Amino acid sequence: MTMIKTLAAKLPRIALALAILLPVWLLAVMFAAKLDLIPKLLAFGTLTIQTGLYASGVIALVAVIGLVFSLLVKPRKGWAACLIALLVPAFFMLGLNQLRETAGGVPFIYDITTNPADAPAFTAAMMEAREAEDANPLIQFQTPLGEQEKWQDNEDLADTTAAELIASGYPDLDLTTLRIEEPVDKVVEVIEAAMEMRGFDNITSDPATGIVEATDEVFWYGFRDDVVARVRADGEGSAVDFRSTSRVGTSDLGVNAKRIADLRQATLDRLTSRGPIDPKAVVEEAAEAEAEETDSDETASEEAAAE
Repeated sequence: MTMIKTLAAKLPRIALALAILLPVWLLAVMFAAKLDLIPKLLAFGTLTIQTGLYASGVIALVAVIGLVFSLLVKPRKGWAACLIALLVPAFFMLGLNQLRETAGGVPFIYDITTNPADAPAFTAAMMEAREAEDANPLIQFQTPLGEQEKWQDNEDLADTTAAELIASGYPDLDLTTLRIEEPVDKVVEVIEAAMEMRGFDNITSDPATGIVEATDEVFWYGFRDDVVARVRADGEGSAVDFRSTSRVGTSDLGVNAKRIADLRQATLDRLTSRGPIDPKAVVEEAAEAEAEETDSDETASEEAAAE
């Protein structure tokens, strides 16, 4: 009986202590990866997801057992600590489930471009930086993924090209070549400014070649993605293509597509001197135009009747 009372008193404390240690551990791992103290994939895959799953299971088990003991054994204390402890694995599993849903809702690739038929190429300097970190190989967008290293064992995507995945995987994003009636040098300047505003690192530009490059670091774990914009003369204006590719990992969770869609829109907004479109404003303008048209028809009808 003494042992049962001891367990009833200690288990809630142990569960709560473990529940506090798990977020501390996850934050420590994230910032260690961000500071390049440990490999990013090791931090994310093994030390966060796998360790988090095991730890969540242990915390939940200890908390449930502690909850049962604290409710059955007098003086029936500690049950609140057990319930609080259960919240941590619950939130971890919820976050993991959302991550899986996000990954399942976007193409299983890490390299995105607005022009798969003629994708912008990175400079030799950027390729050297990628090779120094043993980064992912660049995707050949028109080649079936089964013929490329990262997907050789993926039967579901063996006969599918990255170009097909991009075309079908992002229906809500504009990932097409941007054509604008501005000269190459001005467009290069605008893209460079848009990258600076977004906090990209190591931005370089060359108006002669129309190439603007940069690296964007994601806050979580410090994952780095390389971005290139290529501006070519197109009649009296310019044709602009973008590319964003992750240095590590096979799925980018849709980050690269959102980045180049955002950069494309920002470039268009700056060059056409207009801000982003507000859907509510469009609806209000349409309603006002319809009301004006109705008033005009009523006035015309009244004038006709008077005649």
